[in-house]
Amino acid sequence: MVEKILVIEDEEETQEYLKLGLELEKYSVITALNGTTGLSLAKHEAPNLIILDLGLPDVDGIDVCKELKQAAATKTIPVVILTARARTNDKVTGLDAGADDYIIKPFEIKELVARMKALFRRMEFYAPQPDEVITKGGITIDVGKHKVTVNFKADIDLSPKEFQLLYLLMKNSEKTLERNYLLKSLWGYSDNVESRTVDVHIQRLRKKLTEQVGKFDDHLNKRIITMEGFGYKFVE
Repeated sequence: MVEKILVIEDEEETQEYLKLGLELEKYSVITALNGTTGLSLAKHEAPNLIILDLGLPDVDGIDVCKELKQAAATKTIPVVILTARARTNDKVTGLDAGADDYIIKPFEIKELVARMKALFRRMEFYAPQPDEVITKGGITIDVGKHKVTVNFKADIDLSPKEFQLLYLLMKNSEKTLERNYLLKSLWGYSDNVESRTVDVHIQRLRKKLTEQVGKFDDHLNKRIITMEGFGYKFVE
């Protein structure tokens, strides 16, 4: 199967460079010059991966990324941010918004393609089994239905990364999973610069598990505990 790549990039020269380079690598490429068109194409064309610039003329790329990761039709599509914003805070913001990788301009097509292939491999390797259902500590995660239930009644709406994070923690319950392991497993990173990304997703996950049941539940809040200096652990 030929993978379809959506490129959302407002600089026409860069867009053409990406299109030609990716087509030479045997990808099918569709393009958008702004965020609004990109969001529409993502919804109706169902690409296998999205390459997203941040400096778009109509809407900031971070907001585009957030919308992609929140919409039911697009939230499972991997997003690679490709931008000139090189500060660490920019990178963390992009990953926190749901991006699966972050590449700084200027770039080489070969590196981009290598990162894309690594992302596809990572998604396949760490994908949960489609018929798997795990119930622990009052929380049930149904992989096939992409559904999380608390206390057998409250459905919790999680982003793809939050879902994958909860799955890894519950699958390895009572074991401490280091931040670098989680970064490598879900984002492809293993250095400490992006460790805040894991912390932010853990905070969001805890909040959703405890507050979407209608009230704060301290019992649920303690299911995912912080192992200071190491990482996180799911306890029953």
